[in-house]
Amino acid sequence: MAGDMGINRRAFLGSVALTAVGGSFAFAQSKIERKVDPLVLPLDKADVWTLNFRYKSPRIVTLDGLDKNGKPAKMVVWYMWYQVYNMNAEPQTFLPEFELVTKDLNTSHLDEPQPYLVDQLRKIEDPTGILKLQTSISISKHPIPPTLPEAIERNVSGVVIWTDMNEKAPKTNKFSVYISGLSNGLAIEETATKEKLIKRKTLQINFLRPTDDKRPQLGDIVPDDLNAPAEKWIYRTVSTVKPKTP
Repeated sequence: MAGDMGINRRAFLGSVALTAVGGSFAFAQSKIERKVDPLVLPLDKADVWTLNFRYKSPRIVTLDGLDKNGKPAKMVVWYMWYQVYNMNAEPQTFLPEFELVTKDLNTSHLDEPQPYLVDQLRKIEDPTGILKLQTSISISKHPIPPTLPEAIERNVSGVVIWTDMNEKAPKTNKFSVYISGLSNGLAIEETATKEKLIKRKTLQINFLRPTDDKRPQLGDIVPDDLNAPAEKWIYRTVSTVKPKTP
C-alpha cells in the first residue's frame, strides 16, 4: 500500500486538492450529485428499459450498532445516497443489488440494510424526512412511476450500506460499485468452450480513496475520472452455464 512507499496519502490528496481548486476538493466532491442517464448498448433487445440514476460518492461514518455478541458498539460503515427516476412510458420495478468490489484487495461486499443503521443515516441525509429514504428492500415494493417529458423528475431516494468494509477491506483505495436492477437487460453469450455466460445490464461506477484508512473521513472517496468517466453501462456476467457432457 501507499504507506510502504513512504507516501502520506492524506497529504498527497491535500496537495492535489490545493492544486486543483485551492480548497477542500475531496469533501466538496463527496457532496456533489452526479447524474447517469441510460445508454443503449449493443446487447440491448428492443424491449429493454433502463432507469435514470443519480448518486453522491460513498461516505464513511461511525454509527451506533451492535457487535458480534449483540451488544451496543460503535460501527464504521460505508454508505451511498442515490436516487432513481423513470423516463420510460410505464412504471418499472427496481430490484436493486449493490455490490462493492475492491480492485486492489479483490474483495466483494453486498448491501446490508440494517434498520437501526438506516434510521441514523436518515438523520444525516434526510433530516426533514422529505426524501423518504428507502432501503434496497423497501424501494422494490413499489414500481418507480414514470416521469412525463418536460415534467419534474419523480425521484425515489435510497441509501445503500456496507457494514463489513472496516473489517475486511479498510485499506482499499480503488474500488467499483456495480448496480444491477436498473434495467431488465439480459443477454446470453457463448464462449469458445461452449460455456454460456448469463449477463445483466449493470451500471459500474469507479471510485478512488487516496486517503489514510486509519482516519476515515466523510469526504475520503471521489469518482475515478482519471482515465475515463467514472460511470459506465456494461453487460456483466452473473452466472455461467457449462456445456453438458456427452
